[in-house]
Order: sequence, then structure tokens, then C-alpha cells
Amino acid sequence: MLNILLCDDDKSILEKVRSLISNLQKNYKIEFNIDMRTCGDFIFKEKHSYDIAIVDVQMPAVNGLEVSERLKQLNPDIIIMILTSYPAYLDSAMKIQVFRYLSKPIDTERFNRNFLEAVDYYKKISKSIIIEKYDEIFTVKTRDILYIENRKHGSLIVTKYKSYETNKKPAEWYEIINQPNCFVQSHKSYIVNLQNVINFDKSSITFQGANENLMEHCISQRKYAEFKKAFFDFAGGIV
Repeated sequence: MLNILLCDDDKSILEKVRSLISNLQKNYKIEFNIDMRTCGDFIFKEKHSYDIAIVDVQMPAVNGLEVSERLKQLNPDIIIMILTSYPAYLDSAMKIQVFRYLSKPIDTERFNRNFLEAVDYYKKISKSIIIEKYDEIFTVKTRDILYIENRKHGSLIVTKYKSYETNKKPAEWYEIINQPNCFVQSHKSYIVNLQNVINFDKSSITFQGANENLMEHCISQRKYAEFKKAFFDFAGGIV
């Protein structure tokens, strides 16, 4: 059973989202425990852990970004979906690694698609790869990978915690990981994990590391437009 948080000061929005999730629950035979809140200040008083949170950006007292940051502290693996009518919040939301952005008024078809993608992602979130180096074996969670860099005799896999020299090329790891919505090419020598991207421009990408952010010059102008589209497709876009 997945624990779902719905947080919006508009009760009609809460009821609509609850109804949509209830229909998906029946149609796809997935069990959800739904907690509905009209204000975000509860999260600083109660230590609740959720698997998926759907949070409004603009709420009185505590806004949705503050709620999301606190939710991430309580469960770093939580999947957060932001409800907003204000695209200006996109830059701030990138820093907390929002899974999808849902515009108001809510489009039923788009909501259903994005929510099912979140459920599917939750099922894959613990996916790991095995890295063998000499006589050592390492298990690495794919969600912790920042990027894979091509090297002369293989590749370098850089994660939030450490880096691994491997004898497989990036294309081989891409096939092994098999998460094409998350892992995309930003440069002829780099494959980037969009799950950990918090900022980028035409020359560099900033990743969220374990203790501090990491900026790398691993994007090319030639790949910029393609990478930007992939990022917005991953994030769900704002319309």
C-alpha cells in the first residue's frame, strides 16, 4: 500500500484529486492510503512519512515548496508532484527534485497519466546495478547516479556518494539501467540522470549530491535543446 499526501487549501481540488486517485485505485487494483490536508503547517508538527505527495504551491502560512522540502527530509525517496498555476515557481521547484508539475485547472487525462507514472517510478526506485571492479563487487542504486562519463577504456560512473571506474562503455550501462526517461545524453561523452539535476545552462549542469551540489561542464550546446526537452518531458512540463 502506498501512502499518499494531498495538500491544497482548495477543498474542491482536494476532492477532485481524491476522486481521480480512487478511480485509478479501482481500475488498476492498486491500494492507496490517502491523507488530505488543507494547510501545510502540520508537517512541522507531525512526523508523517509519505511515498507520493501532491502539493499546492501557493497556500497560506506555509507554501508548497516549504512543505516539499520538509517531506524530503522525512523521506528522501518521496515522489513529489506540484500543483501550480504559476510557472514562475519552476526554478525553485527544480531544487527539490519535483517529479511532475500539474497545472490548474487539473486535466483528468494528464493527471491520470502522470500519477500512474509516479506509481510506476515508485516501483522502480529501488532498482540497482552491479559494478564489478577487479575482485570487488559494488551494488549501486540507479537513483543515486549523477552521470556516466565516457573514458578511453570504459566509463566513470559518478554517484552521490562515490565514483566507480568500469570497463563498460556508457552505451552498455544505458542498456543495463534501462530507464530511458531518466537517463539522457547531454554530451557525446556524458549520460546524465535527470532525477538529480537541479539546474543547467548551455555549458554546465548542477547535480544534487549527498552533502553538496556538484556542477560539471557536461552539456554541449549541440545537445542543449534536446536535453532541455528531455528534462521538461521528465518533469511533466507546465502548460
